[in-house]
Amino acid sequence: MLCRLFFRTHVIRRAPPTVSRQRFLHISRVAANAKKESPVDKPTPDKEQGDWDRTIKEAIEQARRELESSPKEPPQPPDDYITTLGRVMAELPLQLEGFFTHGLDPTLFTEQVRFMEPRHSGMQLTGRSQYLGMARVLRIAMNMWFSSPTLTVLLLRQQQADDNLDVFVRWAFEGMPRHSEIIGGSESRYEGEFRYRIHPKSGLICVHEVTAIHPAPPTGIFATAGPLARWMGWLAPRGSLSLNSHK
Repeated sequence: MLCRLFFRTHVIRRAPPTVSRQRFLHISRVAANAKKESPVDKPTPDKEQGDWDRTIKEAIEQARRELESSPKEPPQPPDDYITTLGRVMAELPLQLEGFFTHGLDPTLFTEQVRFMEPRHSGMQLTGRSQYLGMARVLRIAMNMWFSSPTLTVLLLRQQQADDNLDVFVRWAFEGMPRHSEIIGGSESRYEGEFRYRIHPKSGLICVHEVTAIHPAPPTGIFATAGPLARWMGWLAPRGSLSLNSHK
């Protein structure tokens, strides 16, 4: 029988991230484009989509270089279920709130972890390498697109159903688009919920589902299926990826 676990969310104080040469070039390009426009003009949807597509491609190239230069970590011996579950539950909110600084800890997830975002993109993928690769690209791209993006955990709750333990995480995202700092604009804010399923034997996370995002993100954010699919194929040819954007 599982013991009820109580959690406290922690606010992580982060130092401003160092601006890499690639990100500096990206910001400079945005600034140069902004100078060509009228100060009162706002970016058109087509222009924003083009900027986002270039951001994703640059993030993929940076993620590739990081992975090629990073050392391989040896596998760790598994702990018992209760110990592993306690570690996962203690680390999960810290990992989410520090995501834009350090990414995700791979030891919290099973080898065949599944990711699903059914409501907006229809994205599904299987495999820890692909899941962490997608997360790495997203972290780099969001740091390029937003100034000091933050993710704050608002609430964690558990739901036990038969042998399955689900953990629901409510969160809030805030970030100032970098082009808004140049031509004016407001901060972006989204709230949503993740569902994590705990593997009944290992105590690790085996499913991550995006159950809600409010307001709905722009549909163009999911229009880079081609580059993402090639990136996932480079990461793990034996994995699976499905990208069926909803119209």
